Amino acid sequence: MKCLKTSSNILVLDLKEIARVKKRNYIGFFIIYFTLSIIQIYLAVYLPLYLLNIRSVVRSELAFIQILAFSVLFIDPVLGFSFDKFVKNKKIIISFSILFFLISFFVSIFSSNYLPIFGLFLALNLLSQGIIKVGISKMIIDLSANEIIKDNNLVTINISSNIGSFIPSIVFLFVLSDLFDLNHWNMFFLIGVLLSLPMLVSIIFLKDFGNSFQKKKDLQNEVMNSPKVSPFNFIFLFLSYLLIWSDKLYQFPFSSWIFNKFGQQSFSLYSISYIVFVLLNISGWIIGQKISKKNSALDSTFKIKKRKKIIIITVVIYIFLTFVMAFSDFFLMMIVQGIIQVLAGIFLLNYISLMMTIANNGKHKTFLFQCLKLAYAFSCVIFIPLGTFLSDFIPIETLILIAGVLSTLALAPLILLKVKPKKKSF
Repeated sequence: MKCLKTSSNILVLDLKEIARVKKRNYIGFFIIYFTLSIIQIYLAVYLPLYLLNIRSVVRSELAFIQILAFSVLFIDPVLGFSFDKFVKNKKIIISFSILFFLISFFVSIFSSNYLPIFGLFLALNLLSQGIIKVGISKMIIDLSANEIIKDNNLVTINISSNIGSFIPSIVFLFVLSDLFDLNHWNMFFLIGVLLSLPMLVSIIFLKDFGNSFQKKKDLQNEVMNSPKVSPFNFIFLFLSYLLIWSDKLYQFPFSSWIFNKFGQQSFSLYSISYIVFVLLNISGWIIGQKISKKNSALDSTFKIKKRKKIIIITVVIYIFLTFVMAFSDFFLMMIVQGIIQVLAGIFLLNYISLMMTIANNGKHKTFLFQCLKLAYAFSCVIFIPLGTFLSDFIPIETLILIAGVLSTLALAPLILLKVKPKKKSF
């Protein structure tokens, strides 16, 4: 009886320690993803406008640089395997990567006039960003003891990302009163660098569970009951996730297209509307989380089927809206963009959660998860440079239509994805 009481006390202490460390990590995760999203908006929305409209760079040369830079994303599975197998102190690796990430962002943003240097430091920025995200993905997978906790973790990180993503829009509104004034652009980029510095503070909060966490997690008896998954499901999910990112075909020249087609005032309105888009995207993730909680009583096999159904329904609506956007005026396009943000939040939560569930079948879970996420790397290397190159002589509306067709093809492999429940052993 005394021994039983002692074990119970140890369990309570372990659970308290885990809860305390979780809170610290969530603060660190929030700061990291908040800052990452600020930098990503600078690179994805405002730098394209600066390069294509202000600096008028040669698009074919820029496309070649993009292919080389985004190719570093293919290293993510290697990073995932390394974190699973060799890395004992994730915090040290993440800390050094944060430092390189900030330095490379500073150099790349102010060397954009020299494309080779810009491409080199953009590649270093993407590499260090990849290490940070893989390391944190490993920590999140360790923290995600069941489907509900996993979805909560994903929503928390998405909220922090979205909050950070509208900060550049506010800075843009107040700093860039004249889009053709280079001094204004330099000030805008400098503020972006200063806004990225809080990422260094996140290092204080990160706490690595280490190998001892698995023992503590076993005490909680919260191991996921993953279903039996065929190797073909990895391929089907990979292909579907690759094709759903086909919107990257028009992503890089999109802001330039809005400026050229609808004018500076419309672009300014589009820029400040990021705040609204962010809130709508967050609402999509929360809706997806609520749907997941509603079906929490289901076992993993039925939950995967449910996630498939949710993804298919939301993607079908998304495809329809993509075709509408290609023929819309500015205000209809803004409405469509808003609805798409909600849908994207719902189906991306289910896509990522589905990938984590399937990855949990393997011994090296982070490696398998990063292999599935490699589809995103392929989408960046294929669609972004191709869209940049084609936009020189193909209307953006045509690229949007092509992206809609490719998104339609994403449904086929998803429908083919099948799961079987694990056979119970007696």
